[in-house]
Amino acid sequence: MLRYYKEKELSAIKGKIKSTHKQSNYLLKNKWKVIGFGIIFSILVPNYSGGNSISGYKSVLVLSGLSYKQFGILTACLYFSTCILAHFIWKRQDEKRLKKLETRKKQLEEELGLKITE
Repeated sequence: MLRYYKEKELSAIKGKIKSTHKQSNYLLKNKWKVIGFGIIFSILVPNYSGGNSISGYKSVLVLSGLSYKQFGILTACLYFSTCILAHFIWKRQDEKRLKKLETRKKQLEEELGLKITE
């Protein structure tokens, strides 16, 4: 019965490896969606007015003291830098996860006496 559970775990790990490869590099695979969202985000953020009726609903643009164009460029730069940072963080996390899964896969294959394929 123990062999059965190890085979099931091996099958699950192979599926996790496959899905991790499929889901990695999200920002590069969906670059046009990310760029489009960034453009819309940069256009709409300067007009955002948070707060309540007591504070007077002042927009972020008025509070910053920048022109619309300057604030839009600032927002785009912050969005771009956040995307770059997220890309490298997620890439590193995927590499760590794949390394851990590959190690466990090799360990299970050795325990089950299967031929290890590279």
